[in-house]
Amino acid sequence: MVHVAPTAVEGHLLRARLEEEDIPAFTKGEGDGPYRMGPLYLWVDEAHEVQARLIIAEVESGSMALTEDPPDD
Repeated sequence: MVHVAPTAVEGHLLRARLEEEDIPAFTKGEGDGPYRMGPLYLWVDEAHEVQARLIIAEVESGSMALTEDPPDD
């Protein structure tokens, strides 16, 4: 397990981000039923663990956040 997301939404967004970097990610948790609540656990293969943790840290730090202003060239 590389991360515990407090909500299913955050967990699925992180999973999608990891998969964009060609890191297969698996999720577990979020409860059952129509109102899925609770933490979501993210898992990756051992070979991708370090890279996944670095990406998650960048996302959580806000350094990958999108802004409304275009970047300066």
